[in-house]
Amino acid sequence: MTIDIRERTIFTLPTGTEPGASTRTDWVWCGAIALLAWVGALAYLGRYRPNQVAEILYRMAPSDVLFWGALGATLAVGLVALATRRRAVGGAALVFAAFLAGHPLLELVYTFLPSALRFPFRDLDDGLAFARARFAYGLCVLVPMLLLWALAFGRGGWPPLALGVGDWRVRVRDLSVRSAPAPAWRELIGGYAVFCAVLFLLIQASVGFQPLLRGTLWPVLPAVLVAAAANGLVEELVFRGVLQPALIRAGGLTAGLWVQGLLFGLMHWGLSVGMLAALPTSLLIGFGSVMWGKYALDTRGLAWVVVAHAMIDVAVMAAYFVPRS
Repeated sequence: MTIDIRERTIFTLPTGTEPGASTRTDWVWCGAIALLAWVGALAYLGRYRPNQVAEILYRMAPSDVLFWGALGATLAVGLVALATRRRAVGGAALVFAAFLAGHPLLELVYTFLPSALRFPFRDLDDGLAFARARFAYGLCVLVPMLLLWALAFGRGGWPPLALGVGDWRVRVRDLSVRSAPAPAWRELIGGYAVFCAVLFLLIQASVGFQPLLRGTLWPVLPAVLVAAAANGLVEELVFRGVLQPALIRAGGLTAGLWVQGLLFGLMHWGLSVGMLAALPTSLLIGFGSVMWGKYALDTRGLAWVVVAHAMIDVAVMAAYFVPRS
């Protein structure tokens, strides 16, 4: 059954007996699946991107034990759910297991990439190398997930995979029920673009505006744009395109939207160097991801959130991915 939440906000999602509402059990299932995926992915990626959260996990068990244990546990959750006739939960768990299984495949594919990543960017080739790496990640993770999705869910059901462009003309609400619904395109080029511009200046301030004052940003701006577009596209395909619909099927709209946002924020927190310093930003990312998830549902596609994601990434990369002197 199709559920239209365009008149709702992320704070007024279905509750109680409304279609799409989530019970406590739904939250537990979704939370357990997302937590296992987070532990497994962080245990694997932490070997290549050292950080404090991964170090804490490695004190409990070696990275291989954590990764394969999380993958096995996710599969077990799926099998238990299927055995107890919770088909949607079982299907979601299998899709998340496929997400984890794509990481060893990614390691193999990376060995065949023509060039290593280089930071800060020096020219367009560096941006293209980053884009190739992100597309490799997307390919390795998405293919197993789509295969398991087809096996678990087939073609029917709601929500479907959100892999299309979508309709930006639909009228939606974001945060306040007091504000009148507005076309999605107006929200993007209006308030959201202003927010990204302010964010750009705030992040530039954190590096003393060096990329702007010294002129080091402009020669590598094409590389930044390419990298931001690739990163936005791939991450939205994975998280809002496949993982979010799986969670919504497993636990309803409310749990599905908020758990996917929490997972996305925790992924950024877990891969950040400073555990405490990165926590506020990661929580903001998670909150924003709930909004992005709703826009993906509202527009029935990913183009809006891909553009929004890329705009944020431009603001970040324009400070941290370019030379400062």
